[in-house]
Amino acid sequence: MSHTALGAFSRGLIVLLVLLQGCAGPAPRPGVGLRQDALNANDRGYHYYARGNLELAREKFAQALRLNRLIDHVPGIAANLNNLGAIYQEQGQYSQAEDCYQEALKLNRQQDDTAGIIETLNNLGTVWQTQGKLRQARAAYTEAQTQAQQPGLEPLLALTLTHCGDLARQEQRDDEALKLYQQALQLNIAHQAAQGRAVSLERLGRIHLDLGNFVQSEQDLKTALQEFRRLESVGGVIDALDGLTRLYLAMGNQCAAQDYGARLAQLYQALGKTDKYQALSTLLPAARQKPQK
Repeated sequence: MSHTALGAFSRGLIVLLVLLQGCAGPAPRPGVGLRQDALNANDRGYHYYARGNLELAREKFAQALRLNRLIDHVPGIAANLNNLGAIYQEQGQYSQAEDCYQEALKLNRQQDDTAGIIETLNNLGTVWQTQGKLRQARAAYTEAQTQAQQPGLEPLLALTLTHCGDLARQEQRDDEALKLYQQALQLNIAHQAAQGRAVSLERLGRIHLDLGNFVQSEQDLKTALQEFRRLESVGGVIDALDGLTRLYLAMGNQCAAQDYGARLAQLYQALGKTDKYQALSTLLPAARQKPQK
């Protein structure tokens, strides 16, 4: 059974650190202004990232990193490195992404920042998994899962379980993936993590599709799409639309597949993702945009 998708991993799962613990507290007086400027730049970077503008996001994250390096604000540097790594990963520059994550992890460990360590390990796992380095990815997720057992870190445990599910799905261990996604969903619901809940539902929709549970897949993917739209998560909307397009193709519902495929094609075109658009056109020729009359 093939698990190939237009996008192997959800953008919603690459950890972007808007306010990493320790970034927003009082700063030494000489760095107050620059520290706030760094926070503002990082927030703008996340704003652009959530809307799919990777170039502007990278520019803002790089600006935040430069400012935090000037004042030697280590937690901020680690957060900015993770965010830059996420952009590089989105753009297929895996070596640069890995370098950013490795430097961030070293700083997290120096600061004994458990949450930062878990987040960065998850990011490293995803970049290794994307490259087929499954042994390294598994080791990263295993360490992250061990660290996330502490009270108060349940949302990070849910994140890690989701990534473990992705790895199980890639290795075609579908029953295990299903259980991991279900565990992550329950944690996200219990801790009112809206983005995490939407991601869990999207993942459950995909694994139910793999297992041939079309009715449940449709329900999960449509709920995820609704939630991602409410959260204004462009990457999440793309993932849910992609899942629904593939679901309806599997069901033989060409009309619905073309409908969702056309919406997905519009997003790819708007974001300048020509490679994804071409891949979608190969999968579903009818998804190609028709000229406006």
